Amino acid sequence: MKRMLAFVLVLAMTVIGFGGCSPSGPSESTGQKTADTSSETASQQGASDVKLAFTCPDLTNTYFVEVAKGVQDRCDELGIKVTINDGKADLANQVSAFENFISQGVDAVIVSPIDEQGLVPSVKAAHAAKIPVIAGNQNVEGSDAFITVPEYEYGFAIGENAGQWIADKMGGKAKVAIFDYPELKSIIARGNGIQEGILSKAPNAEIVARQSANNPEKGMTNMENILQSNPDVDVLVCVNDAGALGGYEAVMAAGKASDKFYIGGLDATKEALDKIKEGGIYRATVDIQPYETGKLFVDTALKVLKSGSIADTIEIPMKVVDAGNIADYFKN
Repeated sequence: MKRMLAFVLVLAMTVIGFGGCSPSGPSESTGQKTADTSSETASQQGASDVKLAFTCPDLTNTYFVEVAKGVQDRCDELGIKVTINDGKADLANQVSAFENFISQGVDAVIVSPIDEQGLVPSVKAAHAAKIPVIAGNQNVEGSDAFITVPEYEYGFAIGENAGQWIADKMGGKAKVAIFDYPELKSIIARGNGIQEGILSKAPNAEIVARQSANNPEKGMTNMENILQSNPDVDVLVCVNDAGALGGYEAVMAAGKASDKFYIGGLDATKEALDKIKEGGIYRATVDIQPYETGKLFVDTALKVLKSGSIADTIEIPMKVVDAGNIADYFKN
């Protein structure tokens, strides 16, 4: 009970006031597209007169807490007015947010959609009001720019890392649980990438459970149930760090931690990086720099306002973080 209470308190602190993706992460750029949408573009646009809006799927997800912080900080830096909306995992909330943004006369809308198809009419309504829409993470048909990570490759990166762990530490055999999130259609490819990445390095690994979990509560509950039905599971790989952190708490509470147990997630949230640094069972994550991604969202919106729609997908680069390079995230 004490462990659960402590975890809930940590989660609450995370959702309320979470900063960048690491205490002192690498300073590498998010790519050429970021450089192309720099403060020079903001200056030329007249950023102080710009009003932006950002709606994200769910601010109980630590990844989107960091993205939203990046959006806010970039707008503050440039003197831009911004409204940030929490979709609360409900399409209706994002539809309503679009209606409010349009009535407020914002200059551009940035959206990380809950349901890509469900927001197509909202994008059309924004365009009818001459408001461009920038899609982040998942695309919405008709958007004026799209910024994302390639979902399958994203999942494959952490799956491959887990598979190599199984091959090196477990003789190529392990019972594996995967947390995916098929409620978002685009995330299905990420889950498939995880599974196929694992099997690419450890073809004899057995996938004993594949369940939906995109936040710590679901991750904890799912892992508790999985450990009851499959007490010898020793690998958990997740489509995000939020679900993985919940799974971590369940494993620790059940006394299942060992030198071989592997937990891996995606997003390189601060909590995940801290766990990797500790050297325990949380072995790896994949850094897509969510805080910097939020800044990139803003810069891309300004570029669209200045020069029009961007046809090419803007890809967010990724990097596996594990014991081999975790020190890079805690320099100074």
